[in-house]
Amino acid sequence: MSPSTIRRSLLTLVLPVLAAGLLAGCGSGSSNASSSDADDVPYQTGEALADSTVALIVSSEYGTDTLSAQNYRRQLKMAMRRSSPSQRSEEQMRETHRQLMRGFARQHALRGEAKAQDIQADTARVSARLSKLKQRYKSEEQFRKQLAQNNLTVDSVRSMLADRFRQRALQQQMAENFEQPSTEEVEAYSKENRRIRAQHILLKVGENAPQSTVDSVRQVATTLVDSAQMDNVNFADLARRNSQGPSASDGGDLGFFSRSQMVDEFAEAAYALSDSGDVAQEPVRTRFGFHVIRLTDPGQPMDTARARKQMTTERQKQAVEDQINDLLGKVTIRANPDLVSAGLYDQ
Repeated sequence: MSPSTIRRSLLTLVLPVLAAGLLAGCGSGSSNASSSDADDVPYQTGEALADSTVALIVSSEYGTDTLSAQNYRRQLKMAMRRSSPSQRSEEQMRETHRQLMRGFARQHALRGEAKAQDIQADTARVSARLSKLKQRYKSEEQFRKQLAQNNLTVDSVRSMLADRFRQRALQQQMAENFEQPSTEEVEAYSKENRRIRAQHILLKVGENAPQSTVDSVRQVATTLVDSAQMDNVNFADLARRNSQGPSASDGGDLGFFSRSQMVDEFAEAAYALSDSGDVAQEPVRTRFGFHVIRLTDPGQPMDTARARKQMTTERQKQAVEDQINDLLGKVTIRANPDLVSAGLYDQ
C-alpha cells in the first residue's frame, strides 16, 4: 500500500463525516442535506471572519467550535474530487460551500445535543472499529506513524469514533419520533408510487425560444395529439416518424418508470391517465419541449407492506432532519467570506 493510498484510507475511515463522506478534521463535519439558497438556512448568521487561518466558527448553548482554513480547504478539495469538471459551475461551487458550512454546524449541534442528553458510545463497538482500521496497515508502528503525519493519535482517533457513534445513536433516537402512516395513507402512497409504462413523441423547443416558435411547435404537437387519439393510428409508427427524442426508434417507448424519474410536468400528465391506450388531451411542455403522451400500462399499486416500510423510512428521515433543523435554529455561524464562497454575506 503506497503512502498516498494509506493516507486516503486513513482519512476516509477515521475522519468520515456523516452521510456525505467528505473529509473532516477535528471539530469539522458535513451534511446529507443541501440548502438551495444561502438565506434558506435554519441557523443564525454572525459577523464575517477576517482571520485568514479560520474558515468557520459556530456557537450555541453547546459551546463553540472552530474549523481552520487548512481543514476547510482539505474538505473542499475532497468534495471537488467527487464531482466532474462539468459540475463545477459558479452556482454549483457555492452549493458545495453551503453544504460544507451547514455540515459543520450540523456536527456541532449533534455533538452538543448528544452530550447534553448524556448519550454514551458503546466502547466495544468503538474498539472493534478501531481494530478494523488498524488491519489496513502492516503493523501497529505503521498505523501510529500515519496518524502522527496527520496530527492524530490513537486516543484522538478513538475519541472521534466514539463521537461518531454517539451522534448516530442520537439520530436513531430522533428517528423514533415520527407519525406512523394510517392504512388510508399507505393505500394512497402505494397507488401514487406505482411504476407505469408510456410512449411519447417529443418535439424539441428551447425554454427561451421565441414565442412564435413555441406557438408553431405547439400547433404541430396538438395535431399529433389528435392523430394519436384516432383508433386506426399506430402510435409507435407516429413516434418513429415525428419524435425528436432518443426513444423515437423504439416507437417512443419509455419502458416502466416511477413518478420521480420524470420531470414534474411529464409525470403529472402521465400519471393522470387511467387506462392503457389513453392519450393526454393536450401536449405537455417541459424543459425539453412538447410531449405527446400515451399510457401503455397503468401499472399495479405497490405492495402495501413495501409501501408502509418505504413510508416509514421516509418519515423517519424527515423526523431526523426536522429535529436537526430545530437544533440548528439555535446555532450561530460565522464564516470567512474569502474562504467560504457560500453567499452568506452577499448584499
